[in-house]
Amino acid sequence: MQGKRLVLDSDGSVRVESYAVPQPAADQVLVRVYITHVSAGSEINAIRARRQSGSHNFPQAGLGYTAVGEIAAVGAEVRDWQVGERVLCGGNHGSHWLVTPRLADAPAAVPQQFMLQRLPDDLDDVSAAFCVLGDIALHGIRRARIQLGESVAVHGLGVIGLLSVQLARLSGAHPVIGVDLVDARLQLARDLGASHAVDLRGPDGALGDGVAEIRAITASPWRFRGALPGLEPDGGADVQIHTTSYIGNYPALLKAAADRGRIVLVGATAGSVAIESHELLRRELQILGSYETGLGEPHPYWPWSRARNRAVIWDLIRRGELQVQPLVSHVVPPKQAPDLYEQMLAGGEGWLGVFFDWRAL
Repeated sequence: MQGKRLVLDSDGSVRVESYAVPQPAADQVLVRVYITHVSAGSEINAIRARRQSGSHNFPQAGLGYTAVGEIAAVGAEVRDWQVGERVLCGGNHGSHWLVTPRLADAPAAVPQQFMLQRLPDDLDDVSAAFCVLGDIALHGIRRARIQLGESVAVHGLGVIGLLSVQLARLSGAHPVIGVDLVDARLQLARDLGASHAVDLRGPDGALGDGVAEIRAITASPWRFRGALPGLEPDGGADVQIHTTSYIGNYPALLKAAADRGRIVLVGATAGSVAIESHELLRRELQILGSYETGLGEPHPYWPWSRARNRAVIWDLIRRGELQVQPLVSHVVPPKQAPDLYEQMLAGGEGWLGVFFDWRAL
């Protein structure tokens, strides 16, 4: 049986190739994939890395980690899964994906090898697929430990950023500030509940850092006085969620933070940048990573496993409290993937949530 999948070549270009679909081993499940969801941060970083490094370890499949489909075949030893069940899996962009469910108990296993979850009947495929990026956004919000009335600034209004805006609002934050440089994304943030939007591009087109705007929006007579010189007005965001792949704005996040503010780094950010240690020390700031390491199962110190987070996202979508359809910009056949990746590499204009539809193959 022939299938199709996306391949990243050694020069960083993306193409569609045919391949022989393997039959499941005795302990495996074969999923016939309907749609896959692009995770723009990690995928664009991978393409850029290939183009910059000149790696010759490709072609190989590997882009993507969110797929929705139907179980097409099960191995002889599989008892918990049935042909015809509609499922979420960690598949790369392709028409089929092999899952080995028993690897869920293996500490060293890659989640994509074993992630398999039944889908709610009352959610369409595209809406259901948002649970994976929704899980990433929700974990960042949980790491931030937002309290009612705290101010939150979300830097980067891609899919994870716009989900974070909504989840911050649902957590009781105010003001909720969306920060980006694309007009359409800033407007969508307002439509989805952001109280303020900060455009990093000034009237002359020059790129700013948003520090003064964030501090002005969050200024309050109730705040402690004594901010560092040069950071007037006396404000700052209690929480900042960083959801972009751009690392160069980290120093600005420190300056835009309230005293004892928290900065949560969510998503695929690569590289390094110098920061001033006195900002962290004198203002008692916290920088928190968010990668969901080791959260396949809940434990006493962190009960929110990835599967539990996905279920929360599905529930919020079904109740109409988390809006995902406005985040969908493309549901297209895989043959359009090369052009779409070039568009994504060029910047944030004209796209948002991108899905590839494998059903016609």
